[in-house]
Amino acid sequence: MKKQFKVLSIIFTVLFISPLFLSWIPYSAIDGIFPDSMKVNDFMHSLFESFRELSITLVATVAFAMIISILLGYLSVLSMGVGRFIATIMNMIESIPSILIALFCYAPVSGALVSLKGNNSTVLSLAVFVAAATATVLPEAVRSISIPLSDLYNRKYSVSFRSYGFTKNRILSVLMKTDLLKDSIKRVLAGILLKTLVLDTSFGYVIQVGLGSTGTPQHTSPGALIAANRKAILFNSDINPSYFWIPAILLMSVSVACFLIIEQTKEEV
Repeated sequence: MKKQFKVLSIIFTVLFISPLFLSWIPYSAIDGIFPDSMKVNDFMHSLFESFRELSITLVATVAFAMIISILLGYLSVLSMGVGRFIATIMNMIESIPSILIALFCYAPVSGALVSLKGNNSTVLSLAVFVAAATATVLPEAVRSISIPLSDLYNRKYSVSFRSYGFTKNRILSVLMKTDLLKDSIKRVLAGILLKTLVLDTSFGYVIQVGLGSTGTPQHTSPGALIAANRKAILFNSDINPSYFWIPAILLMSVSVACFLIIEQTKEEV
């Protein structure tokens, strides 16, 4: 029964996260299946583009944040002095709301974003957001790796390693390959995925509402698309309500997939 539930959970996870993969289908290949009412103002193009951008953001942030989290978590246990310094920095970052961190990161490059055009502006904006998202997820991610690693190192059986002349660096390298640390890393990955999704959506919404489609920074995301069509849910609006609900429902679908991934990592412990 448990195995069947796990299989169903995986199937639903793939189903709910499918909007990220389907967005990479060439729009010209499926243009004919959409009614003309949904093609006004290039809505479908914007929808596909926003979820493509989201998928790139998630993959880039997870990869970048995981590398840094594992490195900092390892160094935190390897050296007490370095660990205390890293903990201080992480506490400072954690005390600042994530949305403000994103805005602060964009401030130094706002001039460049205004002057750059097309793909150059998009690449720079994406790089800045990935850096900001990485900063916001690091505190919990580093703790989730360093605490179990430190706990394993201080257990009695690690004494046997030291008795054979193993250096601390070598012992930690061995412990990083244990099932406990692998499970911790899986949970960190799932948590980064969900937090990045939330930040991307909220940041895109705030930027769109505050600065409009010509504002800087221009952050292409489903959150920005929802904000741009938020008036569609008003009774007297002449905007198609589906312009608001379609990206909202697809975004909720991806969010549910992230929750399912987190639950699957918990069950494996």
